[in-house]
Amino acid sequence: MFDVGFAEVMIIGVVALIVIGPERLPDVARKVGRWVSKIQRFVKGVRSDVSRELESGELKALIGDQKEQINELRGMVKDAQKDIEKSTSSALKDAESNFSEMQKSVKESGGELTKGAGEKASDSTSSQSSN
Repeated sequence: MFDVGFAEVMIIGVVALIVIGPERLPDVARKVGRWVSKIQRFVKGVRSDVSRELESGELKALIGDQKEQINELRGMVKDAQKDIEKSTSSALKDAESNFSEMQKSVKESGGELTKGAGEKASDSTSSQSSN
């Protein structure tokens, strides 16, 4: 607030002593002291209130920033989930298609194998009977 040196305090004390008088000076000094302490407490309270408001404002801004980041992360997770679902569904379709093609080829080759096995069996029986 005010920087008051020792010389200024002495001048104020001498003037107060002359103006107020020696009888009333102790009472006036006590009252002035009480007022000064009340003013100091008031100023400290206002400072602490202002600093708390600033901190709460900073905290609110920080919370708001974190909410934005959380929302961005949620969006990224949803996008990743959609991408994974899309890629797994296309991979599953490809696997099903490949599996069905393999089944067809096994059925087709299985029929050829049975035909081939039957021809070999008849060939072996005919060669045995000729011996």
